[in-house]
Amino acid sequence: MFIVQVNQQDFPVEVVLKRTNRKIYLRIRDGVIWITTPTKLTKSFVINMIDKNFDYIIEHMKQSSKIEDKIHFLGKSYALNIQNSYHNSIYVKEEEILIEVTNSSYIGKLIEELYTNALKNVVETYSKGILFQFNLVEPVTFQYKKVNGYYGECFPKKRKIILSTRLAKYDLQYILSVIYHECAHFKYPNHQQAFYTYLEERYPNYRAVQRNLRKIKYNEKY
Repeated sequence: MFIVQVNQQDFPVEVVLKRTNRKIYLRIRDGVIWITTPTKLTKSFVINMIDKNFDYIIEHMKQSSKIEDKIHFLGKSYALNIQNSYHNSIYVKEEEILIEVTNSSYIGKLIEELYTNALKNVVETYSKGILFQFNLVEPVTFQYKKVNGYYGECFPKKRKIILSTRLAKYDLQYILSVIYHECAHFKYPNHQQAFYTYLEERYPNYRAVQRNLRKIKYNEKY
């Protein structure tokens, strides 16, 4: 992450290199400008990009700051209840997520564990049927990683899909849409029209789900 100054304002920027992309994407998350790009970018290019999208960035920065400090899990918003304890545990209750810790440094680890286990459960439940739809008869490995730059990534030659653990914040339909998206990359590595045609034959409302996903504003603190 680095800081750039545009119109006398400082902006934290995170650039994520993703060679499977065909375009450069700019998003605002938790007060940070995230730029996902298929090629390396110069600092001057980044500054120019921020300048061109200045009004959009300022407006979304304001919206991000208004998001309540909540924790989100599988599409639902919970109050976060943190208590000191002699052990480290996390519990999902009706209206809150209770975290009992011996030290505050364990909070993030417990939340990551909760997210990872939720994604593993989704994959165990749905992946066999999804892989069948894509005629993927050889084993595919799913891995889980704490990353904010993308929701999922596919490595066809390694037969591997990586899911961002933050996906567990979202409703099941969004998690499944990402899994379908990454499975389509086994046939089409890039995002050409044929890729989306192939994907939407198996997930017909994919574009609508993705449009809704982009509208969701969750606090990125957890």
